[in-house]
Amino acid sequence: MNASPIKIAIIDMYNGSPNVGMQCIDNILHHWATTISRPIEKTIFHLRDQCQVPDLSFDIYISTGGPGSPTDTINETWDQQYVAWLDQAFLHQKWVFLICHSFQIACRHFNIGKISLRRSRQIGILPVHPLVKDDLFEGLKDPFYTLESRYYQITEPNDAAIAAMGAQIIILEKERPSVPLERAIMGVKFNNQMYGVQFHPEADPSLLDPYFTQSEVKDSMIESFGELKWKKTHHSIKDPSKVEATFSIMIPNFLNKAIQE
Repeated sequence: MNASPIKIAIIDMYNGSPNVGMQCIDNILHHWATTISRPIEKTIFHLRDQCQVPDLSFDIYISTGGPGSPTDTINETWDQQYVAWLDQAFLHQKWVFLICHSFQIACRHFNIGKISLRRSRQIGILPVHPLVKDDLFEGLKDPFYTLESRYYQITEPNDAAIAAMGAQIIILEKERPSVPLERAIMGVKFNNQMYGVQFHPEADPSLLDPYFTQSEVKDSMIESFGELKWKKTHHSIKDPSKVEATFSIMIPNFLNKAIQE
Protein backbone atom coordinates (compact mmCIF):
# COMPACT_ATOMS: atom_id res chain seq x y z
CA MET A 1 0.00 0.00 0.00
CA ASN A 2 1.25 3.47 -0.88
CA ALA A 3 2.48 5.09 2.35
CA SER A 4 1.40 8.58 1.35
CA PRO A 5 -2.19 9.23 2.52
CA ILE A 6 -4.70 11.11 0.40
CA LYS A 7 -5.76 14.13 2.45
CA ILE A 8 -9.53 14.69 2.34
CA ALA A 9 -11.41 17.58 3.95
CA ILE A 10 -15.09 17.11 4.80
CA ILE A 11 -16.96 20.39 5.27
CA ASP A 12 -19.88 19.56 7.56
CA MET A 13 -22.92 21.74 6.78
CA TYR A 14 -25.28 20.01 9.23
CA ASN A 15 -25.04 22.80 11.84
CA GLY A 16 -24.06 20.58 14.74
CA SER A 17 -26.83 18.03 14.21
CA PRO A 18 -26.06 14.33 13.64
CA ASN A 19 -26.99 13.28 10.11
CA VAL A 20 -26.92 10.04 8.17
CA GLY A 21 -25.22 11.88 5.29
CA MET A 22 -21.93 12.02 7.20
CA GLN A 23 -21.95 8.26 7.73
CA CYS A 24 -22.78 7.76 4.04
CA ILE A 25 -19.74 9.81 3.02
CA ASP A 26 -17.57 7.91 5.48
CA ASN A 27 -18.75 4.59 4.00
CA ILE A 28 -17.89 5.74 0.46
CA LEU A 29 -14.41 6.91 1.48
CA HIS A 30 -13.66 3.73 3.41
CA HIS A 31 -14.70 1.49 0.53
CA TRP A 32 -12.89 3.63 -2.05
CA ALA A 33 -9.64 3.65 -0.06
CA THR A 34 -9.81 -0.14 0.20
CA THR A 35 -10.50 -0.47 -3.53
CA ILE A 36 -7.51 1.65 -4.59
CA SER A 37 -5.25 0.31 -1.81
CA ARG A 38 -4.35 3.79 -0.59
CA PRO A 39 -4.64 5.22 2.92
CA ILE A 40 -6.72 8.35 3.41
CA GLU A 41 -6.46 11.05 6.04
CA LYS A 42 -9.88 12.57 6.67
CA THR A 43 -10.46 15.83 8.54
CA ILE A 44 -13.93 17.17 9.37
CA PHE A 45 -14.55 20.92 9.46
CA HIS A 46 -17.66 22.04 11.35
CA LEU A 47 -18.60 25.09 9.33
CA ARG A 48 -21.98 26.41 10.43
CA ASP A 49 -21.75 25.87 14.19
CA GLN A 50 -18.00 26.41 14.67
CA CYS A 51 -16.96 28.52 11.63
CA GLN A 52 -14.26 26.03 10.63
CA VAL A 53 -13.00 26.12 7.04
CA PRO A 54 -10.12 24.10 5.58
CA ASP A 55 -6.97 25.56 4.11
CA LEU A 56 -5.81 24.68 0.60
CA SER A 57 -3.42 21.89 1.61
CA PHE A 58 -5.89 19.04 1.08
CA ASP A 59 -6.03 16.84 -2.01
CA ILE A 60 -9.84 16.55 -2.10
CA TYR A 61 -12.75 18.42 -0.53
CA ILE A 62 -16.32 17.20 -0.02
CA SER A 63 -18.89 19.73 1.22
CA THR A 64 -22.13 18.26 2.53
CA GLY A 65 -25.81 18.97 2.38
CA GLY A 66 -27.59 20.61 5.29
CA PRO A 67 -30.80 22.21 6.51
CA GLY A 68 -32.24 25.65 5.92
CA SER A 69 -32.23 28.41 3.35
CA PRO A 70 -29.20 28.97 1.08
CA THR A 71 -30.04 32.68 0.84
CA ASP A 72 -30.95 33.79 4.37
CA THR A 73 -27.43 33.27 5.75
CA ILE A 74 -25.58 35.54 3.32
CA ASN A 75 -24.58 37.96 6.11
CA GLU A 76 -23.58 35.30 8.63
CA THR A 77 -19.90 34.84 9.41
CA TRP A 78 -19.74 31.19 8.47
CA ASP A 79 -21.40 31.85 5.09
CA GLN A 80 -18.95 34.66 4.29
CA GLN A 81 -16.02 32.46 5.26
CA TYR A 82 -17.39 29.67 3.11
CA VAL A 83 -17.81 31.72 -0.07
CA ALA A 84 -14.34 33.21 0.42
CA TRP A 85 -13.05 29.63 0.61
CA LEU A 86 -15.02 28.73 -2.53
CA ASP A 87 -13.30 31.57 -4.39
CA GLN A 88 -9.88 30.34 -3.33
CA ALA A 89 -10.66 26.70 -4.11
CA PHE A 90 -11.93 27.72 -7.56
CA LEU A 91 -8.91 29.97 -8.22
CA HIS A 92 -6.41 27.31 -7.15
CA GLN A 93 -8.26 24.54 -9.01
CA LYS A 94 -8.78 22.36 -5.97
CA TRP A 95 -10.81 19.15 -6.28
CA VAL A 96 -14.16 19.98 -4.69
CA PHE A 97 -17.47 18.11 -4.62
CA LEU A 98 -20.48 20.12 -3.40
CA ILE A 99 -23.65 18.38 -2.22
CA CYS A 100 -27.15 19.93 -2.06
CA HIS A 101 -26.98 22.86 0.41
CA SER A 102 -23.32 23.47 -0.43
CA PHE A 103 -24.21 23.42 -4.11
CA GLN A 104 -27.03 25.90 -3.59
CA ILE A 105 -24.72 28.37 -1.83
CA ALA A 106 -22.11 27.99 -4.58
CA CYS A 107 -24.77 28.66 -7.23
CA ARG A 108 -25.87 31.74 -5.30
CA HIS A 109 -22.31 32.99 -4.89
CA PHE A 110 -21.24 32.40 -8.49
CA ASN A 111 -24.59 33.71 -9.81
CA ILE A 112 -25.35 30.50 -11.72
CA GLY A 113 -29.12 31.02 -11.73
CA LYS A 114 -32.19 31.98 -9.76
CA ILE A 115 -32.57 30.34 -6.34
CA SER A 116 -36.16 30.01 -5.16
CA LEU A 117 -38.44 27.94 -2.99
CA ARG A 118 -40.22 25.11 -4.72
CA ARG A 119 -44.01 25.01 -4.54
CA SER A 120 -43.58 22.01 -2.25
CA ARG A 121 -40.73 19.95 -0.84
CA GLN A 122 -39.17 17.44 -3.19
CA ILE A 123 -38.32 14.13 -1.56
CA GLY A 124 -37.80 10.63 -2.91
CA ILE A 125 -35.69 8.55 -5.28
CA LEU A 126 -36.06 10.37 -8.58
CA PRO A 127 -34.50 10.39 -12.05
CA VAL A 128 -32.11 13.09 -13.23
CA HIS A 129 -30.55 13.54 -16.66
CA PRO A 130 -26.87 14.05 -17.51
CA LEU A 131 -26.40 16.59 -20.31
CA VAL A 132 -22.74 16.04 -21.21
CA LYS A 133 -20.21 13.28 -21.51
CA ASP A 134 -18.00 13.38 -18.42
CA ASP A 135 -16.00 10.87 -16.39
CA LEU A 136 -18.30 11.70 -13.47
CA PHE A 137 -21.09 9.77 -15.23
CA GLU A 138 -19.04 6.76 -16.29
CA GLY A 139 -21.17 3.69 -15.55
CA LEU A 140 -24.39 5.67 -14.96
CA LYS A 141 -27.41 5.58 -17.25
CA ASP A 142 -29.59 8.37 -18.63
CA PRO A 143 -31.57 8.90 -16.54
CA PHE A 144 -29.93 7.80 -13.33
CA TYR A 145 -31.65 7.83 -9.96
CA THR A 146 -30.73 9.59 -6.77
CA LEU A 147 -32.11 10.75 -3.45
CA GLU A 148 -33.64 14.22 -3.49
CA SER A 149 -34.61 16.07 -0.33
CA ARG A 150 -34.95 19.78 -1.00
CA TYR A 151 -37.16 22.81 -0.61
CA TYR A 152 -35.16 24.99 -3.01
CA GLN A 153 -34.30 24.94 -6.69
CA ILE A 154 -31.98 26.68 -9.16
CA THR A 155 -33.60 27.77 -12.43
CA GLU A 156 -33.18 30.53 -15.05
CA PRO A 157 -29.46 29.96 -15.69
CA ASN A 158 -27.29 33.06 -15.98
CA ASP A 159 -25.62 32.17 -19.26
CA ALA A 160 -23.25 35.16 -19.18
CA ALA A 161 -21.93 34.37 -15.69
CA ILE A 162 -21.65 30.67 -16.48
CA ALA A 163 -19.67 31.37 -19.65
CA ALA A 164 -17.43 33.96 -17.97
CA MET A 165 -16.22 31.50 -15.35
CA GLY A 166 -16.01 28.57 -17.77
CA ALA A 167 -18.69 26.61 -15.96
CA GLN A 168 -21.16 24.18 -17.47
CA ILE A 169 -24.60 22.89 -16.50
CA ILE A 170 -24.24 19.11 -16.56
CA ILE A 171 -27.47 17.70 -15.02
CA LEU A 172 -31.15 18.66 -15.18
CA GLU A 173 -34.05 17.39 -13.11
CA LYS A 174 -36.49 14.80 -14.42
CA GLU A 175 -38.55 15.54 -17.52
CA ARG A 176 -42.11 16.61 -16.68
CA PRO A 177 -44.05 17.03 -19.94
CA SER A 178 -47.31 17.62 -18.08
CA VAL A 179 -45.87 20.37 -15.84
CA PRO A 180 -45.47 23.80 -17.49
CA LEU A 181 -42.46 24.73 -15.34
CA GLU A 182 -38.78 25.08 -16.10
CA ARG A 183 -36.67 22.08 -15.15
CA ALA A 184 -34.26 22.81 -12.30
CA ILE A 185 -30.47 22.73 -12.61
CA MET A 186 -29.30 19.61 -10.80
CA GLY A 187 -25.58 19.67 -11.46
CA VAL A 188 -22.85 22.13 -12.44
CA LYS A 189 -19.22 21.69 -13.39
CA PHE A 190 -17.82 24.99 -12.08
CA ASN A 191 -14.39 24.24 -13.57
CA ASN A 192 -12.47 21.07 -14.38
CA GLN A 193 -12.02 20.28 -10.68
CA MET A 194 -15.10 21.67 -8.89
CA TYR A 195 -18.41 19.83 -9.24
CA GLY A 196 -21.72 20.34 -7.49
CA VAL A 197 -25.07 18.54 -7.45
CA GLN A 198 -28.57 19.35 -6.14
CA PHE A 199 -29.17 15.84 -4.74
CA HIS A 200 -27.51 13.24 -2.54
CA PRO A 201 -25.24 10.87 -4.48
CA GLU A 202 -23.72 9.83 -1.14
CA ALA A 203 -27.02 8.21 -0.10
CA ASP A 204 -26.16 4.67 1.00
CA PRO A 205 -29.15 2.31 0.62
CA SER A 206 -27.96 0.24 3.57
CA LEU A 207 -28.47 3.35 5.75
CA LEU A 208 -31.48 4.79 3.92
CA ASP A 209 -33.57 1.67 4.43
CA PRO A 210 -33.56 1.81 8.25
CA TYR A 211 -33.84 5.62 8.13
CA PHE A 212 -37.02 5.66 6.03
CA THR A 213 -38.59 2.86 8.07
CA GLN A 214 -38.21 4.74 11.37
CA SER A 215 -41.74 5.38 12.59
CA GLU A 216 -41.32 9.16 12.89
CA VAL A 217 -39.81 9.47 9.39
CA LYS A 218 -42.34 7.12 7.82
CA ASP A 219 -45.33 8.74 9.54
CA SER A 220 -44.17 12.26 8.65
CA MET A 221 -43.67 11.34 5.01
CA ILE A 222 -47.05 9.62 4.75
CA GLU A 223 -48.76 12.59 6.40
CA SER A 224 -47.10 15.06 3.99
CA PHE A 225 -47.06 13.07 0.74
CA GLY A 226 -49.26 10.00 1.16
CA GLU A 227 -48.56 6.31 1.69
CA LEU A 228 -47.96 5.64 -2.00
CA LYS A 229 -45.05 8.11 -2.05
CA TRP A 230 -43.46 6.42 0.94
CA LYS A 231 -43.92 2.95 -0.57
CA LYS A 232 -42.41 4.04 -3.91
CA THR A 233 -39.44 5.62 -2.14
CA HIS A 234 -38.85 2.57 0.04
CA HIS A 235 -39.10 0.24 -2.96
CA SER A 236 -36.62 2.35 -4.95
CA ILE A 237 -34.11 2.27 -2.10
CA LYS A 238 -34.05 -1.52 -2.42
CA ASP A 239 -33.70 -1.44 -6.23
CA PRO A 240 -29.98 -1.96 -7.04
CA SER A 241 -30.36 -0.17 -10.40
CA LYS A 242 -31.40 3.09 -8.70
CA VAL A 243 -29.88 4.69 -5.62
CA GLU A 244 -27.38 1.84 -5.14
CA ALA A 245 -25.91 2.48 -8.60
CA THR A 246 -25.47 6.20 -7.99
CA PHE A 247 -24.03 5.65 -4.50
CA SER A 248 -21.42 3.21 -5.76
CA ILE A 249 -20.45 5.19 -8.88
CA MET A 250 -20.69 8.99 -8.81
CA ILE A 251 -18.53 10.14 -5.89
CA PRO A 252 -16.02 7.30 -6.46
CA ASN A 253 -15.74 8.52 -10.08
CA PHE A 254 -15.00 12.01 -8.79
CA LEU A 255 -12.40 10.68 -6.33
CA ASN A 256 -10.74 8.67 -9.09
CA LYS A 257 -10.58 11.76 -11.33
CA ALA A 258 -8.95 13.69 -8.51
CA ILE A 259 -6.15 11.24 -7.80
CA GLN A 260 -5.48 10.61 -11.50
CA GLU A 261 -4.59 14.29 -11.80
